[in-house]
Amino acid sequence: MPKTFSSLLEVMQEIPDEQTAIDHFTAIRWQQGKFCPHCNSARVYHFADKRTHKCGDCRKRSSIRAGTIFEDSKLPLRTWILAIWLITSHKKGIASTKLAKDLGITQKSAWFVLHRLRHAAQTQSFNRLLTGEVEADENVVGSKEKNKHVWQRTCGR
Repeated sequence: MPKTFSSLLEVMQEIPDEQTAIDHFTAIRWQQGKFCPHCNSARVYHFADKRTHKCGDCRKRSSIRAGTIFEDSKLPLRTWILAIWLITSHKKGIASTKLAKDLGITQKSAWFVLHRLRHAAQTQSFNRLLTGEVEADENVVGSKEKNKHVWQRTCGR
């Protein structure tokens, strides 16, 4: 089971290098078992570099990034993990310039990361129903009655 992190320092200590980041994402992606991102076959073989895999059925090479938001990105997975933690820990979001400065990447790369993560948040895997104990802090639903149109108010004036 992949670990959850409570601070940026904890993330950096638990994932000190790129191979650890790859192992972390592998544990997340293959929780239900290994599969090929091209044909969904379970016959997946690892290369000695521990970064690439080959399917026994379709014979295509791939990495753990294939078919994810990390595909076609030159940024290391460790940088992605740090970006995800920074973005999700900011209450009101984060600007691409601030993210670029914090991660030591260009503003254009930070903008790319933000857009990929926003796109991922719209996919079905992110829209599953929440289970277990769910906590919401500082959540406002709706608006004040006096600010609504007359036809939207619950108490008729």
